[in-house]
Amino acid sequence: MGFGYLLLGYLVSFVLSLSVDRLGLGGLAELLGYAMMLYGLLELQRYQRAFVPAKWLTLPALVCAVVRLVEAVDELFLWDLPLFGDTPMLVLGWLEALVAVVFQLAMLYGIRMIATDVELKHVATKALRNMLFVGMYGVLYAAAQLPSAWIGTVAVYLQWPLLLLQIVCIALNLLLLLSCNKNICAAGDEDQPRRPSRFGFINRMNETYERNRQQNAERAKRDAQELVRRRRERKKKK
Repeated sequence: MGFGYLLLGYLVSFVLSLSVDRLGLGGLAELLGYAMMLYGLLELQRYQRAFVPAKWLTLPALVCAVVRLVEAVDELFLWDLPLFGDTPMLVLGWLEALVAVVFQLAMLYGIRMIATDVELKHVATKALRNMLFVGMYGVLYAAAQLPSAWIGTVAVYLQWPLLLLQIVCIALNLLLLLSCNKNICAAGDEDQPRRPSRFGFINRMNETYERNRQQNAERAKRDAQELVRRRRERKKKK
């Protein structure tokens, strides 16, 4: 349905890009990640139109990624283009943060709506919870960017909460996307065996999840049987 591409694109854009940013490849990772998410959203909008806003928000994100990539090339070849001065790059950073927050909110809204359509209440609830966390991050980030004359030294103390909240948001969104990839399928595919993903790590996660699910189901069945046996024994003793 597109959740596989959305999951992998989110992982590349929001996790891998941070890891390779020091190498000057953050813009490239974001470009690839948002391109994959755009492909996934194009598939998902066929089933739920609530994904359309998230689809359009990938376009400014792709533009920001291209600018970031060109900046890395400019720094590598020492071109010193005026476009990449301190003020323009500061504005670009704010724009990237704004687009990332609004995009995640739009993506989570689409997930909530499609989960409601297929009556997966726990997924819809988790999507709403993640929206609250992302919204909190956006408000805290905006507060940290206020002029020092307004908030004084408070901005210094907001850095660690911001980082922690960012990690929490990314982790919760990855888990939610993984759950959607496992549990939401197109109409008519409910009884079909799960098709292997093109991405090996998704297949491995699916296998681990299915193995754990079967083990838990077997354990619950044994516990239920043991409970019934004990009740029968107590009745016999009476």
